Amino acid sequence: MPIHHMLYRCPRCGHDPLDGHKKGARCSSCGTSFEQGRSSVIIVRPPDGPPEPSAASSLLAEVKKKGGPGGKGLFREARIAWGRAEGHDVIRWRGEVLGFSERISWKGEGLLRLEGETLSFKPSQESEGFSCLLSDIRGVQISSRALQITLRGNCLYQLEFVSDSPKRWEDLLRLALRRSFARMGKHIFEFKPRILTIANR
Repeated sequence: MPIHHMLYRCPRCGHDPLDGHKKGARCSSCGTSFEQGRSSVIIVRPPDGPPEPSAASSLLAEVKKKGGPGGKGLFREARIAWGRAEGHDVIRWRGEVLGFSERISWKGEGLLRLEGETLSFKPSQESEGFSCLLSDIRGVQISSRALQITLRGNCLYQLEFVSDSPKRWEDLLRLALRRSFARMGKHIFEFKPRILTIANR
């Protein structure tokens, strides 16, 4: 995942979004740059100081503190390409089965919108769209540069973002789902591969 997708908000000053480039990302507000280091380390380059190696997890925590994916209303729109899983392919290596990957049938491009309790997709041309309530969502997870959501009946949609961050949308949907389930007296403790809840005490 590109750094500007992972760090969609500057962990230093909170500016949203970061600008992506080949080596990493840069904040147009405070001038700090972020580059991939070894393993899960990101090199933070302030405009007026030496480079600072930081754990990706600590930078993600700062993104959350600076405002995370959105405000109280949790309204957002983004251009996407979307597809639906229609079966699985077996992943093999040297005759051994390593796992399975979804076979995605691409349906088109258009506008994804989260508004209130509804997630919807409006196609840009005459093609399929979809709309669902948050309560219909059964799973949320990142898959490479895409976001996957599973609805009732094990229907899996894959969403690839044209100019927004799939990590932001994962965080946004998780936050919206937590708030929605909390109103029903439930707490979500797992989002993938299935949403699992417990009753609030």
